Amino acid sequence: MVSSLRMFQKISIIIVSYNVSAIMRDCLRSIQRETATPYEIIIVDNASTDDSCAMVAEEFPDAMLIANKENQGFAKANNQGLREAKGEYLLFLNPDTIILNGAIDRMVAYLEQHPNVGLLGPHTFNADGATTQSTALHHPSLVRAFHAHIPLWRVVPFWKPAVLGEYAPAASGNVEIVKGSCMLMRTALAREIGGMNEQYFMYSEEIDLCEAVRKRKLSVYYYADASIIHLGGASTEAVSDAMAVHLYRSTKKLFARQYNNSPIVLQILRGILVIGSLWRFCAWKLVQIFKSKSDTAQTKQRNHKALLRWLLRDFS
Repeated sequence: MVSSLRMFQKISIIIVSYNVSAIMRDCLRSIQRETATPYEIIIVDNASTDDSCAMVAEEFPDAMLIANKENQGFAKANNQGLREAKGEYLLFLNPDTIILNGAIDRMVAYLEQHPNVGLLGPHTFNADGATTQSTALHHPSLVRAFHAHIPLWRVVPFWKPAVLGEYAPAASGNVEIVKGSCMLMRTALAREIGGMNEQYFMYSEEIDLCEAVRKRKLSVYYYADASIIHLGGASTEAVSDAMAVHLYRSTKKLFARQYNNSPIVLQILRGILVIGSLWRFCAWKLVQIFKSKSDTAQTKQRNHKALLRWLLRDFS
C-alpha cells in the first residue's frame, strides 16, 4: 500500500534491495527515527529470494514497493524508483546503511541553502560506528588503477601514493565523486541527467552521475556534518563471484567511455587487472595453507578464479 500523502513529500528515498531483509529493516527504522523532513520511501526489489518484499509490505506499509521479477541491476532499479519519485529532493540510499543524528534532514537543509551544489554525500562510518570509511573518489585513471590493483606501495615503508582513488576528506568541501551508498540531489536535476547510466549493471554508476553533475557547472560536495553507517557489500555476498566480475566489467566500460574505446588503454587496464587478480589469488592461497581465515580464503580464491576467467577469455 502506498500512502495517499506521497504527493506531498519533500524527499524521495530510493532503496534498491536484493536479499537484505534484516539489515534493510534496520535502515528503514533508522530513517523513521532520525528524519523529520516529510519523505516517501520507494523500495525497488531486484527479485529477492528472501522475505524482503513481505517484510516491507507488513512492517512498512506506507513505502512504495516495486517488486521486479528479475534482477535488473542497480542502475536500472534506481531509475525505476526515479520515475515514481514525487519529492523535490532525491536520495539514493543503500539498504545496508544506518542514518545517524538527523543526517537526511541536515543534507536536505544544506542543499536547500546552496543552489550551486548539485549532489552531496555524507560522512560515512564503518560498521563499528567509530572508524571512518572512504567516502570520496578521485576520477579513475590508469595510474590510480595500477596503485589500486597492484599495491606495491603497501610493501614500501612510509609511502602511500597521493593518487589512490578512494579517500576520506578531512573536512566538508567539493570533491570529484562521492561514494554511491548515500547521494542526495534535486529530483529535477536527476531527471535532466537521465538518472543513472544503465550500461552499468552494478558499480561505477556514481562516477558517471557525479561527472554529469559537474559537467553542468554544479558542485559534488562531501558534507561532514551529516553521518551514516555503511555496512558494505551486504547485498552482494551471496553472489560474490558474479558481483566481482560485474565490478571489473563496469571498470572496463568506464575506461572505454573515458578513453574513447582506445585498444591500447583497455589492454593496459586488462594487464593491470590480470596481474592484480593473480597475485591476490596467490596471496589468499597462502592464507588458506596456513589455516587462517580458511573460509574467507576459499571464497576470495573463487572470486579471483572467476575474474581471471573473464579477463583472459572474454573481457567484454
